[in-house]
Amino acid sequence: MLHLLVVAAAAILGAVQADSDLLLKYPDEVISARTMDFPLDLTTAVEIVPRHTQIEEPPASRAPHAADYAWTTTYGFIGFNLMDVNIAADGMNEAGLSAAWLYLDGSEYPLVNASDARPVVTSLVTYILGNYATVADVKAGLETIQFAGLDPRIIPVLTPLSPPPSSLPLHLAVHDATHHSLVVEFIDGVMHIHDNPIGVLTNEPPFDDQVAAFRAHDFRDLPGGYDSTPRFIRLAMLNSEASFLAFANTSFSVTSTQGQAGVAAALHLIETAALPSGYVGEGAATQYTVVRDHARRHIYFLSTNNQVPRRIDMDAIDFGQPANRKFVPVTFGRWFVDVTADQLASSNRTHDLAPRSVQSAALRAIPEPTTRAERRVTRDAYTGFVVAAVATALIAFVIYELRRMLQSGYVAITSSESGRGSGYAP
Repeated sequence: MLHLLVVAAAAILGAVQADSDLLLKYPDEVISARTMDFPLDLTTAVEIVPRHTQIEEPPASRAPHAADYAWTTTYGFIGFNLMDVNIAADGMNEAGLSAAWLYLDGSEYPLVNASDARPVVTSLVTYILGNYATVADVKAGLETIQFAGLDPRIIPVLTPLSPPPSSLPLHLAVHDATHHSLVVEFIDGVMHIHDNPIGVLTNEPPFDDQVAAFRAHDFRDLPGGYDSTPRFIRLAMLNSEASFLAFANTSFSVTSTQGQAGVAAALHLIETAALPSGYVGEGAATQYTVVRDHARRHIYFLSTNNQVPRRIDMDAIDFGQPANRKFVPVTFGRWFVDVTADQLASSNRTHDLAPRSVQSAALRAIPEPTTRAERRVTRDAYTGFVVAAVATALIAFVIYELRRMLQSGYVAITSSESGRGSGYAP
């Protein structure tokens, strides 16, 4: 029976892995976002994990005799915890550091070395959120532990209705409040740490290959589809142009603050990679979307059928209080905002038009000939300016080319004559 569950899970996991993560490339805002598209139901809980919470590490794959390891959190954090246990797949801590697991088919974790005194850690997102404040801290801290993959056989123990996958091949996206970004991968049993100036991560192939595909891409074409590489290229291209304040003076954005505009931009970008629930051909959908405002320490989340952003203000939480260890499901909250009463209480209304004949009379009163003449003069002047500018540029180019050709010819002739002369005896 267990074998059949493993086979079924492998088939499900082979259907689609569409996790995506990005750090918004805008110098005045530090905002990141991700989609969670794991095909198994993760029963995600959005949990406050206070400082000094004790964490017991889960079993390690291929290391059944690994020693127990418990540690306590230095930093409080918000964790998107899995299957009703304190194992985070995503989250952000009170220092503004985020960490997120994403699927990477083909990942191979290091073997546990029994003679190595360093502790064995399997819940790496939880460990990073509870112990480090910056990307630099994470780089240094990863050298002090042995990482091992989580034993997937624990999944049916935690959630009996979920078939266990045969493995959990993952890689990690880390962002901090100073706009630094990191990718951690496990290839052929070796941990690889990459700085991520692009700020985007999806799934397979490994990060270096995704970056190479992005740099080789024809930027006149924005790729579509939900495969990993097109999502990576699409998000990287859109993120490179993420000037979300471009419409600051328009009626549809004039009331937004810079922070609101940044969160909206992150949502707009990450939703281009979200897997819609109506796309049944892939056998999965985006379970939840997270937006992280690292500087303001706000977390926003949306779920599949609740697309209203819900926000957690981390500055309003006392992470030193153990009693604040609480969670809400990722589906929590109202899925709409009812504005009926507000609309009825409003005194605003649009202007009614005068009769058509009155409007037509007003249009006839406009001095069209003068206006057209002015437009014609302006247009002719502009056309003349453009023609003159183009002609001047062409003449300058021709003169430059003639000079270059003459100089090249002179050098060639001089060199040729010099060569012939050296062949004769004096």
